[in-house]
Amino acid sequence: MYVNRAVELNSDNMHRFQCFIVFDPASSRINETDVLVRGQDILEMYEKVASEIETNQSIQAMTLRNRLSKIGQMLDLLVTCDNLIITKFFDRIWRRYSYVSNISELFLDYPTFIKYFPEFEKDKEALLAQRIDGSEDDEDGDGGSESGSLSEE
Repeated sequence: MYVNRAVELNSDNMHRFQCFIVFDPASSRINETDVLVRGQDILEMYEKVASEIETNQSIQAMTLRNRLSKIGQMLDLLVTCDNLIITKFFDRIWRRYSYVSNISELFLDYPTFIKYFPEFEKDKEALLAQRIDGSEDDEDGDGGSESGSLSEE
C-alpha cells in the first residue's frame, strides 16, 4: 500500500526540487497529476529563460545555457508540441525522481524557475509532485519508500 505524504518546501531543501521537459513518446509515461505545463506554452517558457541568460557570464548561467542549448536542439526537431510537457517539481531524493530523470531532460530547479516565472510562486503546493512512499508499516525502506531513512525531513 502506498501513501501520499505532505511535501515540505523550505529554504534548506528547495534547491533539490527539479522539473523536467519530457518529449513524446516518453511523455505518455508521466502521470497526468505530475504535469505542470503542456504544449506550446513550453516553447515560450524556454525562450524566456534562454533570452534572459544569454548575456550572463556566471558559471551557473553558462551551465544553464548549455543545458538549454541541448533542449533547444531537441525542441527544433519537434513536429508538434502537443505531447511536450514540463513536469511538476520532484525532490532528488525520491525514487520517482530517478524514473522521471531517465525519460526526460532536466529543465530548471525550483529557485531558478521561480526567478524567471514568479507568477507560479503564489501556489507552491501546485508546483510540487506528490510524494508517494511505502505504507507506514514498511519502515525498512524496501517496499516503495522513496527516500529510505530520509523520510523524516
